[in-house]
Amino acid sequence: MRDAMSDTFDSLRPHIVDYLRAKGIDPARRFRCLDPRHLDRDPSMGYDAKRQKVHCFACGADYDLFDLLAIDEGLSSPKEALDRASQLYGRGGPPAALPLRSEQSAPSYAARCFARRGETDYFARRGLSAQTVDRFSLGYDPEAGCVVLPCAGGRVVRRSVEGKRYLNEKGRPSPLFQPELLEGEGPVFLTEGTFDALSAEELGHPAAALNGAGNREKAAELLRGRERPGAVLVLTDADAAGDAWASALTEEFPWLYRCPPVPAGKDLNESLLADREGTARYLDDCLAQWEALRPPPYEELSAAGRLEALGRYIEERAARPALLTGFPGLDAALDGGLYDGLYVIGAISSLGKTAFCMQIADQLAEQGRDVLVFTLEMSAFELMARSISRETFLADRSRGKRLAKTVRGVLDGRRYPRYSPDERAHLDAARRRYAAYAGHIWFREGDHETGMDEIRREVRRHITETGARPVVLLDYLQIVAPADVHFTDKQNLDRTVCALKKLSRQEELTILAVSSFNRENYNAEATMAAFKESGGIDYSADVLLGLQARGAGGRSFNIDEEKRKDPRELELKILKNRTASLGEPVPLRYYPAFSCFEEG
Repeated sequence: MRDAMSDTFDSLRPHIVDYLRAKGIDPARRFRCLDPRHLDRDPSMGYDAKRQKVHCFACGADYDLFDLLAIDEGLSSPKEALDRASQLYGRGGPPAALPLRSEQSAPSYAARCFARRGETDYFARRGLSAQTVDRFSLGYDPEAGCVVLPCAGGRVVRRSVEGKRYLNEKGRPSPLFQPELLEGEGPVFLTEGTFDALSAEELGHPAAALNGAGNREKAAELLRGRERPGAVLVLTDADAAGDAWASALTEEFPWLYRCPPVPAGKDLNESLLADREGTARYLDDCLAQWEALRPPPYEELSAAGRLEALGRYIEERAARPALLTGFPGLDAALDGGLYDGLYVIGAISSLGKTAFCMQIADQLAEQGRDVLVFTLEMSAFELMARSISRETFLADRSRGKRLAKTVRGVLDGRRYPRYSPDERAHLDAARRRYAAYAGHIWFREGDHETGMDEIRREVRRHITETGARPVVLLDYLQIVAPADVHFTDKQNLDRTVCALKKLSRQEELTILAVSSFNRENYNAEATMAAFKESGGIDYSADVLLGLQARGAGGRSFNIDEEKRKDPRELELKILKNRTASLGEPVPLRYYPAFSCFEEG
């Protein structure tokens, strides 16, 4: 056998031209980018003969032969890429144990290997029954030490029975497995590897496979050839490469359904081996979710075709009246209270916007409504202490706040020994009143690393665990982790607001989101322009509320003086309401020491 180590990176690198031609690419012309993450509709990649690399002028991808082998064949180290390149283009050619198979000889080779399928237990070790092995004519090549998987065009994919190594044909990308299913009516699962597709078939579900993320463009060509969208469910490996090819396909073909992660292991075959019954339920659930999300026939999308659905929508809303905030004047101004949708409440720093929203949350909880609070700045204990402080204040109004306790008075246990029996009894009673509705308040503490994925996940977890759709309170918008660190603050905030709006629509939720104001607006009247980096907020929010001190914007107005008042005289302006008139501002009094708002 030849000495593979005699081949070097430098000696093999020029063979990138051979590799490109084997993929059907003319190195003298522009071609589609070979980065699976780049959906290159206009050929943007070219071959640089001087550097012996390919370069994409759109996304900047820059690859040599070894990079391409790693992408197409899922290799994880430079040594693996060197070994593979040496096998394909080295001095001695492929080893004797790995004979090249031509298109004409592949069927007879596959048939010979199928006849020897009983000489290995590899298929059983991968969870495949004898029936599945026979149905797909899976075979075994003892000389090469590999199993043989017949694929499209009479070609085969060969996989070593020792480790996870594919023994592909020289200079040729792997063929697709059952690609014809992507052109049919479906439903069909599209997986990355043939063993994943065979695992789905083992459990009774038709499946096709890419045989490598680098074949994503082959699948895309088949999907482009469809006359109409089809029932294709994308099921990826749980890794970055799987996410990249699936994201590229779903970006071009939004009608594809992307399955959630497999219940066990990295891929569907590992899941089959770990929990066969659980994996069967998982595939059934994927189909059920796809059915639920499947778009109706096009004619049913017309207004006439949706009149019946409109009637059902009205009936459902009649059974779900508006949520009362606990502030009658605000409820009247909002045409009855809170409805499904995105409400954004903005104010300058330290004016009381978080306290106001938490008081609404508590008053909803008193009515038996679940509230899921994402607090990205303050701790849950501090917010709970605020609620208890408010309870001590509301129960002590007639005695001039003699027994009421501030947040610090609730949290600082060192003060407790100095409290009188009346003070301790008053505080205990406030805790009991809070405990009566606290079972409907759910806190999720976060920070600048908390993003929309986690928010969506926790909302759906609450719905699954409790069976109740919560009111969601997010404090506050500008702290949510950016969707992309390369975007501007405004671009990231736009995406956060749009994602919240989409979440409210998908899950039929009321979402309250707290927002900061621009510093330039501290002494000015609240307007849409006051919202920090406001582009996505004023467009996407269903209702936009501005909390301000009364008289804001006046010639003699000074916000620092207004903040020193006790109570503060504030008002809530409705700056935008998609379904009702704006009306007059709602007057409020705020007692900051006890986090308590009253109308009037």
